[in-house]
Amino acid sequence: MTTVQSSVNQAVQQLIDRQVAEGIHRGVQVCAYKDGERIVDAWAGVMGPDDPRPVQPDTLFSSFSTTKGVAATALHILADRGIIDYDAPVAKYWPEFAAKGKGNITVAQAMSHQAGLHYLPRPLTADFVCDWEGGLRYIAEGEPAWEPGTATGYHALTYAWVVGGIVQHASGRHIKDVIQEEIARPLGVTGEMYVGIPQGVEDRLATLESQSDRSAATPFPIPPDHDWFKAMPPDMEFTFNDMRIRQACLPSANGHFTARALARMYGALANGGEIDGVRLVSPERIPQMQRIMTAEPDRVLIMPMRKGIGFFMGGAINTPMGAYVGATGPRQTAFGHAGAGGSIAFADPEVGLSFAMTLNKMQPALQGEGPAADLANLVRRELGVD
Repeated sequence: MTTVQSSVNQAVQQLIDRQVAEGIHRGVQVCAYKDGERIVDAWAGVMGPDDPRPVQPDTLFSSFSTTKGVAATALHILADRGIIDYDAPVAKYWPEFAAKGKGNITVAQAMSHQAGLHYLPRPLTADFVCDWEGGLRYIAEGEPAWEPGTATGYHALTYAWVVGGIVQHASGRHIKDVIQEEIARPLGVTGEMYVGIPQGVEDRLATLESQSDRSAATPFPIPPDHDWFKAMPPDMEFTFNDMRIRQACLPSANGHFTARALARMYGALANGGEIDGVRLVSPERIPQMQRIMTAEPDRVLIMPMRKGIGFFMGGAINTPMGAYVGATGPRQTAFGHAGAGGSIAFADPEVGLSFAMTLNKMQPALQGEGPAADLANLVRRELGVD
């Protein structure tokens, strides 16, 4: 791929250069597509706080929950082929999931964080997180925290085994293989999209600069027994820089991507499901990706969130501290996912736009506010689609 020379790209490059100089970013990549054409391809900064190598366009960034959107896309691809029915019970594909009152939970409900399976053991260990089959059993044997379908609470980590279990039991294929074979390979980004890194890419890994106090990432003071901490325990016995965690398959939280790869995937979804002659899904599938399943207050995130089938949607977000529009933008038909610390990727099909940002200096951001919103808003203004 050649370097993009558009005026919007120049504006983005200037902004991220300034953000790096001001210490907002350590290292960052930004990429965007409009109507199937790449219009932004910018990068700046260094690989980590103790790694002065400059970021490259193929640098791999651990992107936390931005991974969820890639995993959701894998499920939607299977749905587009008739392998998965959103409105069927999860137990149709995964009989063990029916245990403890979960027999009627639909795929769409599970994918929109309505199953009540957000909680995690404490302390949270690497052994637990890295045990794929153990994670599937944990979900299958789990008891909902509420009557499924009556509430919603962000499955920050457990989403990995929810989506992974549905995909695996419906298709007979591991979700990491579906992601590689149905998304990365057709799009030509096999070396830039991993959920669980392979050997041989270690020299391209950016190092995360995490907040020293994870509780500081909460939007406002909350009690220690709140669902926030049940879903995201502060007493983790590992970091996401640990190679064992990087190599595990955790399709809720440990995807390693370039902004190019994410923007290209969402570029197809913003363009009727196709880009450069490669079709991920049919045009008729896009409205299902835009289907809002719930907009109720989230018991974990403590704010109303529009959730689709695996995606978070655009539009204003109302919080106890006031309303704001995140990086995904003002249109509720936009969909994608942000990650802890500020990474984000999304499609806005109404205007044919996709956007992705990867970074390694974590920000106190939940849903694409802060630097991500500044950059995405800049792109929209330059294109006249804000």
